[in-house]
Amino acid sequence: MSPTVEIDEKDVKILNILIKDARARLKAIAKECGISSVSTLNRIKRLKKLNVITGATLFPNMGELGSPLVATIGVVFDGKQSDEIIRVISKQTNLVEPSTSVGKYDLCALVFAENATELNKTAKLVKEKFGAREVAINLWSGPPRIVFENIDLQPTKETSHGQN
Repeated sequence: MSPTVEIDEKDVKILNILIKDARARLKAIAKECGISSVSTLNRIKRLKKLNVITGATLFPNMGELGSPLVATIGVVFDGKQSDEIIRVISKQTNLVEPSTSVGKYDLCALVFAENATELNKTAKLVKEKFGAREVAINLWSGPPRIVFENIDLQPTKETSHGQN
């Protein structure tokens, strides 16, 4: 387990702004936080260095690109074939997020697909090629939606870290 990262109220404000709009302009973030652009940039750099900020995920309108279905593919298998299974799923669909997991499935992949037939072919291929005990497809009703209001960041200290 990694150590807890200490953040203050300004860091929380910056993070909340970036969570809502990862493309927010530095000057606008600084103004909303009541600090200089340089201080804001330094704080963002520090949060990146501490791996609090690691990147952003954008979900394009895949329907416009010929892949309107969003699904998860759950796979139960024996062995350590996850990399090979991920490669097969990636070749058959537009793979967004493959993750090995703890729970019902050994591997869970978020994918965009052209149609249900494509998904069924992928499931059949994974089952046959890798001897998967189970391959389950769960269709989504639309693209992933993140409810940012449920993300409640709290500062760990009352004081700032020597930054404005």
